[in-house]
Amino acid sequence: MRPWGKPRWLLQMESMRANSWLLIGAISTQERCLSMVRNQATTFNLAHAAFLEIVDEVSIFSDRANSTREVNRTHFQKEVKADFRELHTYDLLEPLKRLQRQVDQWVVGEHKNNVILDVTCLPERFFFPLLRWLLDSTEVKNLIVTCMAPARYTAQELAYNPQDLAHIPTFGGSIESTPRPVKRVIVSAGFLPFGLPDLLKNNFSSPDIELHVIFPFPAAPASVKRSWEFVRKVELDNGLKDDRQLARVGANDLSGCFDRINAITRDGSIPTVFAPYGPKAHSVAMCLKAIQMGAEVLYTQPTFYHPEYTTGVKLDDGVPAGYAYAVRINGQALY
Repeated sequence: MRPWGKPRWLLQMESMRANSWLLIGAISTQERCLSMVRNQATTFNLAHAAFLEIVDEVSIFSDRANSTREVNRTHFQKEVKADFRELHTYDLLEPLKRLQRQVDQWVVGEHKNNVILDVTCLPERFFFPLLRWLLDSTEVKNLIVTCMAPARYTAQELAYNPQDLAHIPTFGGSIESTPRPVKRVIVSAGFLPFGLPDLLKNNFSSPDIELHVIFPFPAAPASVKRSWEFVRKVELDNGLKDDRQLARVGANDLSGCFDRINAITRDGSIPTVFAPYGPKAHSVAMCLKAIQMGAEVLYTQPTFYHPEYTTGVKLDDGVPAGYAYAVRINGQALY
């Protein structure tokens, strides 16, 4: 059993209710970056909030992004008392050794036992290694991942100027002296392929390699349309020869996505490369399976994001809405 659902439901379960939590999240240009902070009054006991403010590369949006982040930073500082918060600034593309040292402090600190990792506004290159490092610590007894919902996504491009295809930090693949050749490439479909179709064609076109796409469905109609366009671009040069190579999994169903990946990789026995371009729940599922398998995770990291990537916050009975996923409970891994 892998409990997941509304944050209030999960964190108010009898086994969770009495816990006080370290909340790790990010200050961004999106209002929903504070949604879990704003759940503390009704959903969980906040012991400490450790947030990262991640700054994009200089772009045409820099002034707007800096201004909006400042607004959200000010709210964070007002809504969490000084003794109960910390804030660290990182450049989007900087090496993550400093972050690893920070995590090393968190997992031996006062609030090490119960951790919520809010991936809502954390880029993949940050939350993939964060999740790995937290799982590496036996001191973290309870680990919850959350992702909170916006009111809407911008109709414009979400992100810009991607880098070349590269490994997400700490996900460079097998350390075996003679690693087995890749047999599967699993892509989660999102809004922007960022040159992924050409990169797949140039790097993984061997007839021995099967391409599988995880498609987020059910999902909001506007999101489905954009994800189908993603699939069309990927499929154009990297044909899906079998209907079974396109798997439909609910956009928020982390557990279902993990199970589908298990089926595609035969419980992790088939050498696989992951490419997380879809919803955060699917990315987290890929991250968890890649950790288990020692698999490569590849991504074309944007250098800056639209400052209105999302706007507003979706509410549920007046409380910011989203999803929470139990990853470790009472020291037991659920994935």
